Formats: sequence, C-alpha cells, structure tokens
Amino acid sequence: MKRPENLLFHSRIEICRILKLLAHEQSPVSAEIMNGHPFASHIVSVDTASNHFAVAYSAHKSINTMLLNSPSAEFTATDLQGLHFSFEAFAPEEVQSDGQPAIQFALPKMLLLHNRREHPHIPIPADISLRCVADAAGFIPFESHITDISHDGLGCLIYDPDIILDEGAILKGSRIIVPNGEAVEADLELRHISMIKLPTGTIAHRAGFRFVQQRDEIAALVDVFIEDLDKK
Repeated sequence: MKRPENLLFHSRIEICRILKLLAHEQSPVSAEIMNGHPFASHIVSVDTASNHFAVAYSAHKSINTMLLNSPSAEFTATDLQGLHFSFEAFAPEEVQSDGQPAIQFALPKMLLLHNRREHPHIPIPADISLRCVADAAGFIPFESHITDISHDGLGCLIYDPDIILDEGAILKGSRIIVPNGEAVEADLELRHISMIKLPTGTIAHRAGFRFVQQRDEIAALVDVFIEDLDKK
C-alpha cells in the first residue's frame, strides 16, 4: 500500500516505537539551531520510563553547546527506507549514554512522517479533542482531527494541506478516538473542502463530512460522541 505524503503521529506508543527503530538503525538525525547552524548526529537511546530520548554529541563542540542552550530543536531523521521523520523536542540536558556524552530531550508530543524534506510545521491546536485516523480501511490512511459534530451526523475534519482529496470522497473505516480512549469506526463522506488558517497561523484543510452509516447506526455513533464530549 502506498504511503500518504504526510502522516502525523501523536500516540506516545507509536512515537516511542519509531524513535526506537531510528535508534536501532542509527539513522542520521539533523537540526538547525541558532542562526541556522546545522547539528548532525543520531539517536542513541529512548527511555519510555522517564519519557526521554538522547542523541549523541556531534563532532563540533560549539554546535553541541548551542543546542544545549536552545529551549527546543526541530529534528529530521531519515530511516533506511529513505523516509523522513520530523519532530520538535524540548528541554535539552547533557547526559552520559554508554559512557559517551549525549544530549537528552523530553519525548516529542507528535511526530510527522513525510516523503520529502520540504514540509510544513503543523502544531496541533489545544482545543482539538477528537483524533481521527481517516481512511484507516482504505488506501491512504492519514492523521486528522474532528473539530465539530452534531446530533444529525455532520461534522468537520481538519487535516494536512498536502493531502489532496476530492469532495464526495469516502474515507473508509476511519478510526475516531473519543475522549475515554476508545476507538469508533465509521465511513465518512467529505463535503465542502476548503483551506483555512488555524488560530496558530498554520494552514490546513477543513472538510465538512457526514457519516455514511444507516440512520440508526449514525444515531448510536453520535450519541457516543455527544455523551463523552459533554463529560469532558
């Protein structure tokens, strides 16, 4: 199955799995820090117990110092398949890893898989509550968020501007994560797709949608959302 242009992860389990794979492969990781200075290294450890990962020191002492003095850094790693993973990491701290100096960061909150280096930086707005793996049973599963939902089975989907979809497209078996952590599967029909600017200033696609399920199935599904959101 062809991978989508962009795939956004914010599941801690998936982020840890990917970072551990990158560490195992010793995949190169890079970042631009103060005044565009390049940092190049690789991930040496991922500690799920303490919620941290560490990168090896680069060959340049001054660059390492700049990174340690930066509040955050946006990394891009490339795996053995040539896929690129970007993530922002915070709170750098000098540590030792297997007796070698390394720089430790808090685990990233999200990670973007993309098939090219040129990519938008897409923070997730704090008021978005429903994660959706859209088209999970189709050909191009991708991360998205549902911002609105009504009792009559209509809602709004927010997703990456690089993902191109047509009005009328059916996103099959989309997995929607409700606030209690459970997943609800549904087919979504897209309507009225437009480009919007989020409160953060980021550009995104916004699509109205309706559930494709039968009327009684829609009612049961919407009741799950309304009940859980009312409790939130």
